[in-house]
Amino acid sequence: MQYFALLTAGLSFLVSGASSATLGSAASLSVCDNEVVASETFIGKDHNVKLTTSHCDGVPQVSSQGALLNKRQHTPGPPVNVCGNQCDTHCFNPSGGGPNENDCAVIADALLYDEQNVGDLFNVTYNSSPGDKVTMQYGSCLTYFLNQNSRDFIYCRSDWSSLVTWLSGDCNAANNAHGGLCVATDGDWYIQVQHS
Repeated sequence: MQYFALLTAGLSFLVSGASSATLGSAASLSVCDNEVVASETFIGKDHNVKLTTSHCDGVPQVSSQGALLNKRQHTPGPPVNVCGNQCDTHCFNPSGGGPNENDCAVIADALLYDEQNVGDLFNVTYNSSPGDKVTMQYGSCLTYFLNQNSRDFIYCRSDWSSLVTWLSGDCNAANNAHGGLCVATDGDWYIQVQHS
C-alpha cells in the first residue's frame, strides 16, 4: 500500500512501499444511486474537460484499508480543508478496460490550468447525506472526488491533478489494474480514477 502526503507547496509525494494495494473490482465502488446533477460545465484551457457536481444516495463508504464502512452521521461545522492530507491507494484488478493515460493527462492539465487561473481551492459540499461528488471526464478517463462524510470539505486542484496522474499511471494494465482510488486515511473522502 502506498501512503501519500499530497503537499500543496511543491506537489511532492511521500511514497512508501513497493506497490499499491489491489481491490477486486471497481464496479462495487462506482455505484451512485439516484444521482442528482447539480451543475455541469467545462474546464481547462480548451474547455474540453467536463466538470459535474452531483449528489448520490446509497454510496458505498470505503475505508482507507479498502473495506466498506457504514454511513456516517452529520458532522456540523465549517468546511474542513483536506489539502495535503494523506490517502491510501488501491488499484482495481485485473488489468484491462482502464482509462487511457493520455486522456487522464488532459484532466490533470485542466486542473492545473484552473489552479493557476481560478485558484487552487474548491469546495465539496455536504447536502443531506454523505455522497456529494465532483466528477471530471475527458475521453476514456473519469475521475471523481466523493465526500463520504456529512460535512463540507475544501480540496486542492493541484493535489487532485497529482493523484489523477499517479493513479492513471500506477493502476494501469502494466500493473495488472484498470484504475484505482485513493481513500483519505480517516475515510472521509476518496478520489477515484476509472474508465468513463
